[in-house]
Amino acid sequence: MDGRRARFLFSGTEDRRRKRKGFLRDCDAIVEYTALMPNFALSLLRKSMAVAALVAFAPSIATAATIIRFETSLGDFDVQMFDASMPRTVTNFLHYVTNNKFDGSVVHRNSDTADPVTRDFVIQGGGYYLHDPTGAATTISYTNVATIAPIADEPGGGVTGSSNVRGTIAMAKSGPNTVTSQWFINQGNNSFLDSPLRSDGGFSAFGMVLGNGMSVVDAIGDLQLPPDFGFTIGSPFNDLPLRNFSGNSITQVRVANTVTIEDVRVLNLSAGDFDRNGTVNGADLTLLKANYGMASGAFFDDGDANMDGRVDGVDFLAWQRSFGSVTTPIAAVPEPAAATLALLAAAACGLARRSRAR
Repeated sequence: MDGRRARFLFSGTEDRRRKRKGFLRDCDAIVEYTALMPNFALSLLRKSMAVAALVAFAPSIATAATIIRFETSLGDFDVQMFDASMPRTVTNFLHYVTNNKFDGSVVHRNSDTADPVTRDFVIQGGGYYLHDPTGAATTISYTNVATIAPIADEPGGGVTGSSNVRGTIAMAKSGPNTVTSQWFINQGNNSFLDSPLRSDGGFSAFGMVLGNGMSVVDAIGDLQLPPDFGFTIGSPFNDLPLRNFSGNSITQVRVANTVTIEDVRVLNLSAGDFDRNGTVNGADLTLLKANYGMASGAFFDDGDANMDGRVDGVDFLAWQRSFGSVTTPIAAVPEPAAATLALLAAAACGLARRSRAR
């Protein structure tokens, strides 16, 4: 990387100065983008068909999926919602998120046991709060997460929805059309849960854990259970994961020995913040470049800004437009006219530089 490019990519002051002068005057930036993404940017400059395609797809950038952050006592992980394919389930889940119903609840089930059949199955939460004993009480107690009316299965149950592969999140239920607040994350590839012919109607995933988030999920799944310490707890805590615990009785278990969901919230991300750290910079472009050309199955952390399952030129434009932004809402970027103006500006810069060279 030459000094001029490095100055553009890493100088916040220069970036802010250019932004104040407006998009059309950011000629050097556009030329740098061309150098950084030749397979995409040069084709846009040379082929009018690429411009037409860009204009056609640009409005879809405004349609983005929701990303949720789970903060737990064992670490954090992010989940991308399947808003488009599972809107009813996502809306139901977000009700509990935005009303802080999950905050302070516990992961009450961990099926990652020594049993080779159930090992790496799921972790489950969203149903209960635990409370340390007070007064004459000697054991922990629990209360239920307050729920709203159950929703109908979506879309029609299991196999017609997203499969329960490793890393997906789905809603727990006791039978068809009984989904309320409890969720589970698949540690294994549990596609047998998909079938709508199951007595419970089957389960459809409505989101996917991003990045290295499964390392946190797996850490929770690797925790020991009460039977590993020589005692049992009745339902619904038969498989309660325990941490920092060395006792041999339920009377010794405290909330601090469990995995608490400390906070669940919707992330407020810019369109190009693929590493989800609040700042759009060169590191995000590196992610996009590494996955550029993915035709299906892409997620936000792959560089899929508009979350259509592909990593392409539209996502590059979203990164370009949001470069330098810090934890701002995802905007509808860029409009067709803005995309066209960006190309015209690049061409103008080229002409200007050639004129200066004479």
